[in-house]
Amino acid sequence: MKIEKLLEEINSDVIDVTRTDFEYGNTYGVPNRSNNQLTFERGITKRGLLLCSCVLYVDIRNSVALTHKHTTETMGRIYTSFSKAVLKIAKHHHGHIRNIIGDRIMIVFPAGNCFVNAVECAITINHVCKKVINKQFSNVDFSCGIGIDYGELRVIKVGIPRNGVEGAENKSLVWVGYPANIASRLTDVAAKKITENYFEVTRNKINHKAIKPILGLGSIYSGSSAYNPLEPLYLDQIEKVVLTPEQFANSISSVTQGELFMLGGKFIKFEKKEKNIQYPDILVTESVLDGYFKQKNNLTDSEKDFWKEQAESVKSVSQKIFGASITWKLT
Repeated sequence: MKIEKLLEEINSDVIDVTRTDFEYGNTYGVPNRSNNQLTFERGITKRGLLLCSCVLYVDIRNSVALTHKHTTETMGRIYTSFSKAVLKIAKHHHGHIRNIIGDRIMIVFPAGNCFVNAVECAITINHVCKKVINKQFSNVDFSCGIGIDYGELRVIKVGIPRNGVEGAENKSLVWVGYPANIASRLTDVAAKKITENYFEVTRNKINHKAIKPILGLGSIYSGSSAYNPLEPLYLDQIEKVVLTPEQFANSISSVTQGELFMLGGKFIKFEKKEKNIQYPDILVTESVLDGYFKQKNNLTDSEKDFWKEQAESVKSVSQKIFGASITWKLT
């Protein structure tokens, strides 16, 4: 096929996707690529499925550094041990493997009892990584990070129908929705020690009485119903605020040569500082932990206390995040 013909065909495919509708039926089980309720036919309404459940991602930490440090034979043994273990653990906890990309594995759970299944699956994975794989590969600093989120997933089939041994390799499922993205974000930082820069800014507070309200809406526009044009713009009170590098860059500007102006207050000084953040092995969103506590209603207070709210935010995650580095206590 000439390249022009290929590009013309792809253009037609894209137009088809933009002009046909998608419809979603509810499901409580985890779809696979052979599910006949999922379609990618051309020119007709494409059918997908909607599942509300938990998604878990697990990823080997520092795999690139490990590959540089250890032989390919050692890494091959580790990847094999890790993947095989996770597949067996997922099955034990009623989860379904739906993606393996290198050393990152995605597990989706049926809706029923999904919180308990997902959290206990994470604990078992963490236990095997720390107590089994690490023990057998004592010369390798092996660990993994795990993230879980809950919510609505829209499942669609992508690819092309193809006969023969390549058939399965040319189609897959796409999991559209926040839970897959958020679980992946949590996995990115779980079990990691991260060094971050921040700025500690000293400034005079703004006097909101000096800011005229817009359209009489008062504090909505940082003004005050007690507006007085004779009030000074800044107060004598001094505050210290912590800003990320991005926040600092967006809030500071130079109006007069040699002088700095800052949004939010009268700039006095700043210090660039550094902090180390150690994330637990397992990170979950608040919705997952709430669901887990409700489904597992016999948990003791000490068992609940293993889960600590994380002070640091994670990019794109709006919920509260809780973490733990727990394994099973075996009798």
